Amino acid sequence: MRKEFRKALGEDLANYLELLRAKLAFAEELYGVKMNYVPLITEEPVVILDKNDGKIKWLKDKRELTEREFVELAEKIRRNLESGFVEMLLAMNMGCINGPGE
Repeated sequence: MRKEFRKALGEDLANYLELLRAKLAFAEELYGVKMNYVPLITEEPVVILDKNDGKIKWLKDKRELTEREFVELAEKIRRNLESGFVEMLLAMNMGCINGPGE
């Protein structure tokens, strides 16, 4: 994650985004279903974390947010991360996948 993004979110939440990428990779390995993105903001326009490169992007065109766009959205991303909303979305997707032995 870029330095300016880490600064806007804070070290703890920036590190948490790295952990989310690892969770996506683990779920992919465990369930065999590819999950490339996790939504950070679900209102239009949707903002995602790309598991493959760790960048925060617009879902509509997969373009990375500029520093200015990120600063404008950082508080909303922070709220969604701190409230557990993003984690809940990830967990909800896991429930749709049949696990081992099912």
